[in-house]
Amino acid sequence: RGAGPGPTAAPRSTGWRSCCAARVGVKACLQRKACEREEKYEIPEGPQRSRLNKEQLLPKLFDGCYFYFGGTFKHHPKDNLIKLVAAAGGQVLSRKPKPDSDVTQTINTVAYHARPDSDQRFCTQYIIYEDLSNHRPERVRQGKVWMAPSSWFIDCVMSFELLPLDS
Repeated sequence: RGAGPGPTAAPRSTGWRSCCAARVGVKACLQRKACEREEKYEIPEGPQRSRLNKEQLLPKLFDGCYFYFGGTFKHHPKDNLIKLVAAAGGQVLSRKPKPDSDVTQTINTVAYHARPDSDQRFCTQYIIYEDLSNHRPERVRQGKVWMAPSSWFIDCVMSFELLPLDS
């Protein structure tokens, strides 16, 4: 942000962030030699939902959700996925959850950002796998533990909602 008073200080943002956060927005800023609202260059709905969620002090996207990353991740590096989980209020599991475990099934949380009419609102533990790799883990969709591809996880972050998973 601004480096202090004077002609070289960057302008401070009030109520909206500078367009320089979005790659396309940066080009527009440079061409016009002025900052534009980044909302013009965002993916529809997701960022707006995220900002509104934060303003209303609602739970983060993955609040109450736990993620286990199984297998190798090349397209979406595992470290990046773990950072996204943390930023979105989720937790990373170091061991693969057991769907038939009494401990797993007695967890009393629900996924706040899942659709209210979906059985997914009761799912709190996800086993994430790289869908672009040849490794196909055993399919899990039992109680509170579901299997999901890494592309689903990324799509959830981009749209700021827990998207439905195919049965």
